[in-house]
Amino acid sequence: MTVAVIGATGHVGSEIVRGLLKRGEAVDALVRDANGARRMFGEPDGLKIRSTQLDDPSDVTEALKGIRTIFIAMGSVGIQGVLQRIAISVASTISSIEQVTRLSVLNASANSLGINQRAHDSIDRLASALAVPYSTIRPAIFQLSLLAAGHQVRASRTWTGLADSGRVALIDHRDVAEAGLRVLTEPALWGQHHDLTGPVPVSWPEALELLSAELGETVTFRTATVPEFLARLINAGIPAGEAELLIAREWAVLAGENDYTTDSFQQITGRSPRRLEDFLHEHRAEFA
Repeated sequence: MTVAVIGATGHVGSEIVRGLLKRGEAVDALVRDANGARRMFGEPDGLKIRSTQLDDPSDVTEALKGIRTIFIAMGSVGIQGVLQRIAISVASTISSIEQVTRLSVLNASANSLGINQRAHDSIDRLASALAVPYSTIRPAIFQLSLLAAGHQVRASRTWTGLADSGRVALIDHRDVAEAGLRVLTEPALWGQHHDLTGPVPVSWPEALELLSAELGETVTFRTATVPEFLARLINAGIPAGEAELLIAREWAVLAGENDYTTDSFQQITGRSPRRLEDFLHEHRAEFA
């Protein structure tokens, strides 16, 4: 049977699609922008790009007929959160679907300071209430998030934020996708929440120490007030809702919610997660 991927053109979803095709799986990518998806993937054997009205339960139902497993990689709030809930609700009514695997976030909990974490917890509760066959991967903050510092680092050798303490074991999004592919395709891993972290927790100032070593120049962390940080985000063109998520993320980091590691990635894949130092070396040009 075919695997459906919703959120197929994002960082993790696109890696999932490519990984499935490499395994010889048939993949239906349910997307809003079919032309954009074709530009990303081309038209390889095994891939069906289906333009889908993800906010229309009847169209989602039609798209999921005959599907065995689903991978969902979308945001948790706003319209994307609504679309996730529609997809899960529809999946619960289709008998052929044996498993829904969803990209969530570390510390998904109603008690988290993070808006994203609380929203993901709400989606998990919906899946539980509907008794849909269900698993999640819950990664720490992506190493990719550091690329947001690129412009400021290039201009001033500083990066501004709220969380001058508190640590996160940042994880490479490619590792997240590798683990997600295993969870999606190996029934022994179904029905569980898999917490994924990078190898070592670091604070933002400590991450910049690693970047300084890579660049051979000192890059420092500048602590902002909340109004100043919000103004910087808005002036950078970040939508207000996303800015709110980022501020709440900083509060969660400061509170120490992310200051731990797990061995889940090692257990799932048989190897260690990628190091932050290697990511910074790979993306050196973004900061130099």
